[in-house]
Amino acid sequence: MQIPLVLVGDYVALNPKTALFERPRQDYEEIVRFLGGELCCTNHHHTPFFSFVRRIDKRLKIDLLAAFLASQHISRYNSVLSTSEKLAIPLAMLSYFKRVPVPHVVIAHKLSSGLKTSLFRTWPLHHQFHHIISVCRPQAEYAVTRLGFTKEQVDFIYDKVDHLFFCPQNKPVDDYILAVGMEQRDYPTLTQALEDTDIRVVILAKSPWSSHQVRTETAANVTYVTKRLSYLELRDLYARARMVVIPLNNVDYAAGVNSVLEAMAMAKPLVVTQTSGIDDYLRADETGLF
Repeated sequence: MQIPLVLVGDYVALNPKTALFERPRQDYEEIVRFLGGELCCTNHHHTPFFSFVRRIDKRLKIDLLAAFLASQHISRYNSVLSTSEKLAIPLAMLSYFKRVPVPHVVIAHKLSSGLKTSLFRTWPLHHQFHHIISVCRPQAEYAVTRLGFTKEQVDFIYDKVDHLFFCPQNKPVDDYILAVGMEQRDYPTLTQALEDTDIRVVILAKSPWSSHQVRTETAANVTYVTKRLSYLELRDLYARARMVVIPLNNVDYAAGVNSVLEAMAMAKPLVVTQTSGIDDYLRADETGLF
């Protein structure tokens, strides 16, 4: 019997000694459970070959290894869900000449990047994507107007947050503003705006999803946290913050969406830079301030 395949890169596996409530539920786990499918990831492969491919992945910013593992048994599945373009594109490359008629659904985050635009113009691998799910409207519109997908092939769906994990905590509020994340963050503007004040700012400049670098030269009232925190430590930072600020560069994809949704779920006052990529998630003066 054929089953759906959900393709992810680094699987945030649950340590058997760790209770489920110590980290948020992962969307791909819930999808697999709901559909009765199978998860394909890279965490459990530690041979020299796989280690070499993972080094290539890190340099090229793709998930070739997970795509390779999926392609070896692609005929076992009746559909494939790639959780990012980093997975979908190499899988399309590997299956290009096989022509295996397995529907390929892609959760797309940033189709309009310069590298993807050049690649799709030269080698239209996106024609192998049967359906696009976008987490912001500008990217959904880009898929239709620039990449040639029909409106029926593209859906906008709001990104997710585990509201059972990221929820209001009964903890005293400390006297600091919290900024979280690295992807397209405009921290220089934030720190410049606050450098002549006594407002304490904590910036968590660490993310497993972003390769952006953050400059940490700063004023005395700003503290950068660059070590990786556990999910419980992250939630505690949110809980004790007086408010959350997400300063963003002006981009057309949903940079900052995880931090925005986590802060909302924890009922924190939220100030966000207005960008076309994040507009879908805030209603001015109702769910946040631009």
